Amino acid sequence: MSVAVLLPTRRTEAWKYSDLRAALGDAPPALREGRDIIEQLAPKTDVFEVAAGERRLVVERLEEGGPLAAQASEWRIGEGGALTRIVIQRGAAPTLSMARVRVARGAQFRQFVLAEGAKLARIETHVQAAGEGAQVELNGAYLVAEGRHADLTSEIEHSAPASATRQLIKGVARKGGRGVFQGKIVVERAAQKTDARQYHHGLLLQDGAEIFAKPELMIYADDVQCAHGNTAGGLDERALFYMRSRGVPEAEARALLIESFLVETIPADLPEDIEQELVGRIRDWLRGGAA
Repeated sequence: MSVAVLLPTRRTEAWKYSDLRAALGDAPPALREGRDIIEQLAPKTDVFEVAAGERRLVVERLEEGGPLAAQASEWRIGEGGALTRIVIQRGAAPTLSMARVRVARGAQFRQFVLAEGAKLARIETHVQAAGEGAQVELNGAYLVAEGRHADLTSEIEHSAPASATRQLIKGVARKGGRGVFQGKIVVERAAQKTDARQYHHGLLLQDGAEIFAKPELMIYADDVQCAHGNTAGGLDERALFYMRSRGVPEAEARALLIESFLVETIPADLPEDIEQELVGRIRDWLRGGAA
């Protein structure tokens, strides 16, 4: 059987907004054993441990890597440990990333994804808040222009009590660009007193831009605080008018409004050089035309 036949199409619910088969063409790389298609396309699955009480910061750069850049990883965060994971994606070639993260009792996982899209870029994250009091923050921003596609997909499972999730995803799309957010939070019956909040906000900068969002909550416990929300639209014309009335040129005013919209997703307390790089990449993208 051809490898291409085994790839998901837009008829597959989890891939309905991202046509992997079309992006990889008729000659995708060979598949290996794995739990999902990204893991099967990646050359290996890297496994990492964050020891109890350890604090770690990692920066992953998903850039040009031949006709396909694919990676898979597993992270296990021990009791009281903390992991901050920064993922920066750019480049035109199809790019796939899968991370599975298990968060133990009293541990913390923070993630931020900055995606500029590709022919098809999908950054997928699966998190299990497995220990009491686990804390999850899963933020991201995507910026897509013509011919670029960015898909941020995640699933967060709460299986222990008194854990919390905060997720904020924002994105902007120009004409011919497609942004996708798919987020699912699952609260199991044992995860009483879970506090989970998930929000996605998108800006359509030009006619012909596309943003698709599918936030989901599945709650099987009865003592929880959970919420989710989604918005999509254009720039606030009142804010733009206010800035122009104060003498700010239109292009600059638009860029400032979009930047302030996006940087809210960047986690607090990052090292200064990393924060500056993230903001700098957003500004560089905006200089290409903040329509």
